[in-house]
Amino acid sequence: MLHKRVTLGLSLFLLCIGITAHAQRLPDRTLSERLIGTINTSRWLKETLKISPDSRRIAYVSQIGNTGVVVVDGKEGKRHDGMAGPGPVFSPDSKRLAYGARSGHKWFAVVDGEELKQYDGILKGTPIFSSDSKHLAYGAQAGNKWVVVVDGKELKQYDGILKDTLAFSPDGKRLAYGAGVGSKRFVVVDGKELKQYDGILEGTLLFSLNSKRLAYGAGAAGKQFVVVDGKEEKQYDAIVTQGGGKILFDSADSFHYLAFKGSSIYLVEERIK
Repeated sequence: MLHKRVTLGLSLFLLCIGITAHAQRLPDRTLSERLIGTINTSRWLKETLKISPDSRRIAYVSQIGNTGVVVVDGKEGKRHDGMAGPGPVFSPDSKRLAYGARSGHKWFAVVDGEELKQYDGILKGTPIFSSDSKHLAYGAQAGNKWVVVVDGKELKQYDGILKDTLAFSPDGKRLAYGAGVGSKRFVVVDGKELKQYDGILEGTLLFSLNSKRLAYGAGAAGKQFVVVDGKEEKQYDAIVTQGGGKILFDSADSFHYLAFKGSSIYLVEERIK
């Protein structure tokens, strides 16, 4: 019995040595730390924190009394009377920064530290950068009208610009957004107004990977459907846009989305011939 215990103990000891030796044979790791900023947590609005795509820069809104200031890389910018949501936005190449701000009763975009033309409002969720970081667009209110501004140039005015609809194509050369006149809603792409509907689904405008096709969700007569290149696809009770549901291109000629038929959700996959 004693011999068995000694043998078992020796086996466990040798096993432990083997595990330890194996752990020691793992390659060494190199860890480096780089300070990219220090946050004054007593004044910051944490929901406005933005990290640049390259993870090397930070920006956020800091509240100082009744004013707000954007802090970029630890440096405070000019104080403003109000800040537009969602706060500062980095360009995809991490080199540029933009946000909406208010001075008195006037709103304006601030791009790379420069205050642009003043308006009566800035559309929530804008400004946005193109994927190549060369272009900037935002919605602005001028009196009782709204207009999209691209690189400082005002496009056509409408009764409204729909939030969460501004979208650049992947190559940065095309722009689409939703607009409204009276009770009708429609998409504007490359300056051209497409068919009017009862509604355009927010957050659904999407260009294909090759920038040639445009898809979005629309609604009419109590039904919803996807529109691709101006063609209406099959009608459903609803297109799923909440909880992560969205229209997605799988290739230049195929896409998928989720849709309701009654209380059931279906995955719809389509290929364009």
